[in-house]
Amino acid sequence: MKEIINISDVSLGYKDKELLKVNFKIYKGDFCIISGNNATGKSLLLKLLYMKILPKKGNIFLFGKKIDEKNKNEILDYRKNIGVILHDDTLIPFFTVYQNIELSSEIQNSKKDFLKRISEILNWLDLTKIKNSYINQLSSGERQKVSIARALINNPSIIIADQPESYLDDETTKKLFFLFNSINKLGTTIILSTNKPFNKSENCRIIELE
Repeated sequence: MKEIINISDVSLGYKDKELLKVNFKIYKGDFCIISGNNATGKSLLLKLLYMKILPKKGNIFLFGKKIDEKNKNEILDYRKNIGVILHDDTLIPFFTVYQNIELSSEIQNSKKDFLKRISEILNWLDLTKIKNSYINQLSSGERQKVSIARALINNPSIIIADQPESYLDDETTKKLFFLFNSINKLGTTIILSTNKPFNKSENCRIIELE
């Protein structure tokens, strides 16, 4: 299997406090669940995996290449391949649902089959009727669906999700994890934290934080 991410003796924390030290690798097609109690650093680790932060100690390799603050082009190229779902994601409040999703495609210059894809995603997430509504008019659950749609619109090869089920009802949560399992079988790498039990992919790996 092709190695995507290699985390080697990485220490993460806040200010001068070390919260966790980790070593692991993620390969193409993996389904990784970041597990651990509250305050064990799950969200912090996910920030590292989508390059929101870089480690002060240890090394991180993307596709075999060591990454640091000088590797801005490599980080940007990596980010073009990922879709990120955050439970506190910041959408643009004065944009509509449609415009928020469309903007993600424009930023990554990924407009191929956009109209067909956005129609499918809006329908699948039950957002079609509110696609012209502004974000500040939506409920927390509806905003979370928009965040999911925005992450999926570019058909990313890697999905990183921090408790993506937050604010979703049970039916939508089941649909979401069914989707994760389905696209993982097609080769998409899934990395997520979750508090929900679900039918895990055959490729599922648990990364336990203590």
